[in-house]
Amino acid sequence: METRKKQKGKTMAGVKLLGLGKARGDRLVTNDDLARQVDTSDQWIREKSGIQSRYFAVEKTETYLAAEAAEAAVQSAGVEREKIAVCIVCTFTAEDQTPAAACSVAGRLGLSEEILALDVNGACAGFIYGCHLANGLLAMEKDRYALVIGSEKISPFMNLEDRGSCVLFGDGAGAAVLSFDEAADFVFYGGCRPDRGVLHCRRGGYIEMGGQEVYRFAVSVVPKAIAKTLEKAQMTEADIDYFVCHQANERIIDAAARRISRNPSKFFKNLYSYGNTSAASIPIALCEMEEQGLLQAGTRLVCTGFGAGLSYGSMLISR
Repeated sequence: METRKKQKGKTMAGVKLLGLGKARGDRLVTNDDLARQVDTSDQWIREKSGIQSRYFAVEKTETYLAAEAAEAAVQSAGVEREKIAVCIVCTFTAEDQTPAAACSVAGRLGLSEEILALDVNGACAGFIYGCHLANGLLAMEKDRYALVIGSEKISPFMNLEDRGSCVLFGDGAGAAVLSFDEAADFVFYGGCRPDRGVLHCRRGGYIEMGGQEVYRFAVSVVPKAIAKTLEKAQMTEADIDYFVCHQANERIIDAAARRISRNPSKFFKNLYSYGNTSAASIPIALCEMEEQGLLQAGTRLVCTGFGAGLSYGSMLISR
């Protein structure tokens, strides 16, 4: 990693990444597998999205995925479970209306009864929203930890006759243990452009998406959200080690990279083998970066999500 340039802005107290974990569906599904079910091809999917394969959860539930990723994150962080004060599951595919998936995860992990456990439905920006909430909550309990999980089992909500959407999604979960640090960098920027028609999933129905409208929204909002995050942090692109965007489409990420940085390698991508896992995509990417040795103590990241709502969120966070 290059030697860090001196920070131009001021340090802002907030949460940082302490431990990371991930989980994936139990069935590998290639583009060729989907081509046997819907009118598409491996070449078409790669050209339109960059995706080569994804995982479907056949035996695993959404809560199981969440707990699996969370357990790995807790093990990675090496923290005492009784000191985890917040458990947030970011999802739009929870199997129960109630209780919250977070309650089930807290039980599976043997966390303290005195825990705030809740779900957040921010669609593909959910993990960013969850970290922002955890930041505010831990500011009042600085000697405690938060567990923020993005977990989705999207395959049951996919219409396998709609090649414009069914080839894009996969099932998985990613989790992060966060701690509050007075010397950490944390900044949030986000919002919502209310438009239900572009991307939605009715209760008991399938995902419906206007692909071109979503693309136009994403390529406009992602660079803006990154720029606003840097502006709030009083930093420039040079102060950031990596940018981690929601892994929805390679063309969207590349378009953002061209507008933000002269170094496209700063934009991490792993959608090739996972597809779009909604709220899980950013934490899964962070976990893979950790496994590849890309994250060190003090590594600065800007993570940006966008999706149904139309919601978007971006955060500066450090390892």
